[in-house]
Amino acid sequence: MSSEWQPLVFLAAVEPDSPSWPSLYWPLSESKVNLWSPNDMIRFTLYWTIIFFEVIYGVAGLWALVVSWRYKWSYMIPVAFVVTALLTGSLSGSIVGGVLAALYGAGKFPMSTWVPFLWGLVQALIVVMGCYSTVTTIL
Repeated sequence: MSSEWQPLVFLAAVEPDSPSWPSLYWPLSESKVNLWSPNDMIRFTLYWTIIFFEVIYGVAGLWALVVSWRYKWSYMIPVAFVVTALLTGSLSGSIVGGVLAALYGAGKFPMSTWVPFLWGLVQALIVVMGCYSTVTTIL
């Protein structure tokens, strides 16, 4: 490793030594899978965030479809929810992934493959928490 500063590269290409996604391992085992590349850190965080958002928005969209099934265009409600989940998940997943990659890259630390999973889950739970009007009023 050189001591020169190297900027983060935000490319979608998978590097040859990149672990396959999801590469989650049992934490108590001796074999660990770490992410070293900023691109992998962003990619893993992005994928997990989109998956969690799709599940949450998909369930909400299906519930909205069940509630309003009598209307002519009600079948478009889940589609709108899924598209919204894709857009918001992509935006927040790439931002959080970029921040994580910058933090881990600054210290030259390896990132466990569980970190993007947990950050995607945290973001999804924040979305759920924001659905309640009293919580957003307090915040």
